[in-house]
Amino acid sequence: MKKVASITFGCKVNQYETSCIVDEFTRAGYQITEFDNLADVYIINTCTVTNRTDHKSRNAIRKALNQKQTDPSVKVVVTGCYSQRKKEEIEELGDVDLIADNNSKSKIYEKLNSGNQLFRDIKDQHNFDEISTTKMLDKTRAFIKVQDGCDYYCAYCAIPYARGHSRSRDKNKILDQIKKLVDNGYKEFVLGGINLGLYGTELDNSLAKLLYEIEKIDGVELIRLSSIEPQLFTDELLEYFTESKKMCHHFHIPLQVGCDELLKEMGRRYSTEQFRKTITKLREIFPDVAIGIDVIAGLPGETEELFQKTHHFLSNLDFTYLHVFSYSKRSGTLAEKMKGHVNGKIIKQRSNELILISNVKLAEYIDLIIKNKVELKGIIEQKSDGFWTALSDHYVRVFLKSDENLKKKYLQLNPVSKKYDGIEVVIVA
Repeated sequence: MKKVASITFGCKVNQYETSCIVDEFTRAGYQITEFDNLADVYIINTCTVTNRTDHKSRNAIRKALNQKQTDPSVKVVVTGCYSQRKKEEIEELGDVDLIADNNSKSKIYEKLNSGNQLFRDIKDQHNFDEISTTKMLDKTRAFIKVQDGCDYYCAYCAIPYARGHSRSRDKNKILDQIKKLVDNGYKEFVLGGINLGLYGTELDNSLAKLLYEIEKIDGVELIRLSSIEPQLFTDELLEYFTESKKMCHHFHIPLQVGCDELLKEMGRRYSTEQFRKTITKLREIFPDVAIGIDVIAGLPGETEELFQKTHHFLSNLDFTYLHVFSYSKRSGTLAEKMKGHVNGKIIKQRSNELILISNVKLAEYIDLIIKNKVELKGIIEQKSDGFWTALSDHYVRVFLKSDENLKKKYLQLNPVSKKYDGIEVVIVA
């Protein structure tokens, strides 16, 4: 039996796309194996969000090409954001069999043995590449890609150049896929995209309208949004939250920097006060909501004074945790040529300071959940060290003692006490 191996770098959209690509191979009779093992086909789904992900992508390509040198029948497929922007660099690495652009991933299996090119300029793509799967790669929850591309072109970000214009998936195809995944035992669904809040804008549709339809599907227990820009929490979307019985009490919102000077300089479309108001509106609907925030340390022009503004803003903001990124210069972006690039050691120091804020906020949130006896919900993932574990609807990991086989069960849970990096819980009686 032929074997296929894959490796994915970057965002959940990439992870979803890899699941879809590999699903095509398994339906054709291939067996999945680990990337470090011998395989007939290697798929590398690359990322270009930082210099580090570029480096990791190149190393994975080299590893697959080493296998090809040993066995010339091995096929090497490269796709994703790094390959979209740096196709020539990949071709210089060796005899890659297929480089697929970001809007042609659905055609990889079909085209691999045809000898045809599968690479186009992403700026010319205006239709959503319909790519689907009936199962995820080793996941309890199902990630559903509903949107691709971004029209914002923030100064520091290379992703719009690699993903192209905003494109939305047909609503009926989304609903059909979710129904198939429900039939295969999935109960939690995470909606994602490159700029999720733009879903439907070119289709006379909206994210809120889509969510109302998903809410109606029997078997869907939990709905989660992967990440959404603060200014795209529309009144219609907030209204849906007030009515929903299935929306997770968890939102991840990119801030990037907590001072208005740099927000404007980076082309962000909100102020710190508008960001604060968005969080306030969400807390009015879900008082116990978990709020995750993306923040970048060391953007060009970030003086110590401006960093202290970010530090002060976050210290006084009611959120749950941070994803802290160190600024990485991306070729072709506006920020690349800006003045005031920050020394790497200072960036690392500032990142560590922001991580400390995050650790404090998360500990406070866990204490609050336990103190207020907030009911949690989750799909049980696995058993480890005698505890069943799940990522709850409040984005806090929960640990449950039970001799029953609870794998993939949807449970309502009461918090008891701190445990490891989360909360020990019991099943609601």
